[in-house]
Amino acid sequence: MRSIERTLKSEIAPVGTFTVKRALPAPGRKSIGPWVFLDHFGPFRIKPGEDGVGPHPHAGIETVTYLLSGRNRHRDSAGHEGIVAKHGAQWMTAGRGIVHAEAPLAENEDEMTMHGIQLWTSLPRAKKLMERKYQRIDAAAIPEVQMAGATIRIVAGDLSGVSGPARTEMPLFLYHVRLAPGGATELKVADGQEAGAYVIAGEPEVNGHASMAGDLVVLDNAPGDLRLAAGAGAEVMVLGGAPAEGPLVFHGPFVMNSVEQVRQAERAYVSGLMGHLEA
Repeated sequence: MRSIERTLKSEIAPVGTFTVKRALPAPGRKSIGPWVFLDHFGPFRIKPGEDGVGPHPHAGIETVTYLLSGRNRHRDSAGHEGIVAKHGAQWMTAGRGIVHAEAPLAENEDEMTMHGIQLWTSLPRAKKLMERKYQRIDAAAIPEVQMAGATIRIVAGDLSGVSGPARTEMPLFLYHVRLAPGGATELKVADGQEAGAYVIAGEPEVNGHASMAGDLVVLDNAPGDLRLAAGAGAEVMVLGGAPAEGPLVFHGPFVMNSVEQVRQAERAYVSGLMGHLEA
């Protein structure tokens, strides 16, 4: 097993009409593989017609919203639109720049509770200004693998010969792991790839290290795998992949490789080159 490099404690941050637990980026750690951002939102009961995140820009990244409960609608200025429910994902490639919005759209009582994870993955240097894309990933399209002590949903990447449905621009993986009470499981991590585990619920051990909900446990880069164990059960998001291609310049909703690229994205947004989206 790999050793633990550090544990990042999530912090509360406002987003749209609600608050989130933000675990990445953090002081001393900008990325895990190409993943550069992780927000954990909910669970909270929605106010129909009020909650959500209104139109705002992104550039240089892909945004991923994975739902643990609820129902979510995506719209963007490139004309893409899609709705996913529990265990589905919205996967948008912002590329050279796009404006998007997301909002809950409940159809029944169960979907009135919104809960999920939003992540950003930095695009490779050669694709920072690529064309915009969108993938609606329905829950039924995400394979679920039963392993010793755990159920694992493979959103992206490969695990035990099973591939997730997301078409990615960087070598990466994203797994939703649910540990049974007293369960333990080991996940293979390829040499040269970075890896981390965000604790959604419970108090699992990550490679023998005690953790709690809201922790993002970062593994070191030495060859070795990831082991999760939980006496009372737990829920974990495992993420990682090839290291992000830097330098990484963060500026609000833009993650670029230079200050000039950030300024270019700002000009494109203000001038309307990213398109428009009604609130």
